[in-house]
Amino acid sequence: MRLINLGCGNKYHKDWENFDFKSNSEYVKVHNLLEKLPFEDSSVDVVYSSHVLEHFQKCDASRFLKECYRVLKPDGIIRIVVPDLEQLMRNYIEFLEGAKKEDKNSQEKYEWTMIELFDQMVRNYGGGEMLNYWKQNPMPQEGFVVQRLGSEVKNTLKSIRKNPSTKIKKECAHKSIEEIGKFRTSGEVHQWMYDEYSLKKLLQEEGFNSISKKDADESNIVNFNAYLLDIEADGSVRKPDSLFMEAFK
Repeated sequence: MRLINLGCGNKYHKDWENFDFKSNSEYVKVHNLLEKLPFEDSSVDVVYSSHVLEHFQKCDASRFLKECYRVLKPDGIIRIVVPDLEQLMRNYIEFLEGAKKEDKNSQEKYEWTMIELFDQMVRNYGGGEMLNYWKQNPMPQEGFVVQRLGSEVKNTLKSIRKNPSTKIKKECAHKSIEEIGKFRTSGEVHQWMYDEYSLKKLLQEEGFNSISKKDADESNIVNFNAYLLDIEADGSVRKPDSLFMEAFK
């Protein structure tokens, strides 16, 4: 089987063909994912892409999925993972209601949820308000934040706490237009968000069928869990804030 992982970052398996805009590994090939994919028509069995689509403008997301459809064999599978906007918005409403009733637990969760919802879309410098929040020690609602973000935030917190001299940026970072433009096109910010309905609709528009929401450890891809792309070795979810969707060509 020919398996490709598009936008793999540092999470990949050597049995897959792994691609990203940059590479720090011999197992990851450099490719601009906004351009034509380096595969013949109908030549790939599985396409996997995790936390990539939200970094593309909406029009680029459509083109990306169109390319994925092109390279997949008939009955090939695509698995797309993105931040789950629906769950985030449900959290926002729940904690907003609690915060208005002056419930301290809800107020703290509301503050984090606002950062989780907006920061990566609006930030103008690396890490943004999210990184500032993580630098607090003790960090409010740490258990809840870890529950939301999984191993990603666990590893970041370990790194930050090994270097406690790292300072929290308390003032707005005033950047030039050129600096802001360069940063916002660097790939860090989120350009769009998806829920189950909108992602399914987008996949349908590009020709995919039999579209379904999955759990992190559930897939139509043979032996998918063995690759540890969406789960950790202990079975925990790598990115619990995610929406997992699969579809067939």
